[in-house]
Amino acid sequence: MKVNSPEDAELIVQKLPCDLGIHRNPRKGTLNAPDKLTADLDTGREILVDEVFPDEFNLEETHRRIEENTETLANYRTPLISVGGDHSVSFPTVKSLKQENPDLKLVWLDAHLDLKQKVDGHVSHDVVVRELLENGFSEDEIVFVGITRIDEDEQKFLDEHDLRVYMSDELDEFLREFTFSEQPCYLSIDIDVLDQSLAPGTGYPDGELTTGQVRQVIERVQPVHGDLVEVAPCLDEKGKTVGNGREVLQNLIEIV
Repeated sequence: MKVNSPEDAELIVQKLPCDLGIHRNPRKGTLNAPDKLTADLDTGREILVDEVFPDEFNLEETHRRIEENTETLANYRTPLISVGGDHSVSFPTVKSLKQENPDLKLVWLDAHLDLKQKVDGHVSHDVVVRELLENGFSEDEIVFVGITRIDEDEQKFLDEHDLRVYMSDELDEFLREFTFSEQPCYLSIDIDVLDQSLAPGTGYPDGELTTGQVRQVIERVQPVHGDLVEVAPCLDEKGKTVGNGREVLQNLIEIV
């Protein structure tokens, strides 16, 4: 059931429409995803649906609005699930929540590391984790899972830093080994972690996991906050990506 006040909400869903964070890939289309993914949302929980409207010409201003809104919502001490938008929206969201709770840890469920270097100073979708490491997170507070593709510059970064990475075929190992010693955790889910047959409508369809495996990760992590990003409805095939994205979102809402 949707409510109108954060004081009445068991959970807050924050819609973050944005595609300005995608700059190395012409396969854009994430702007309308939050509306598609949250349409007729029915979870049996009391949910406030909030939205941050982007500046369609300025990524930094969009991120500023998201960070400010997240900071406001964090004051209610209520689980927050953000729905993107491209993966750049996770940067201001996670950064703000980390400032609110310095013990917050991060699990990055994605086919990609997003450890690339900034271009022209912009925090685009593929540099987010590197930026978070410069904005409050230490290397031992981040775990990657579901990875299938590592670019050369990202491998160089890994060689120089102590980060835990579980490739997609190491999921069972992650499920056995994962622990943050009961510390609060944020789970960021890029839809491209799913196999291309399940999520063709995304910018880089490189994943190999099933929706069932994604649910296993959610259950294992037990996040206090999370997000779902990179669904591109205009690139979808027969609604597969939106449909499976809605399933992932429902699982996240159920478990958070």
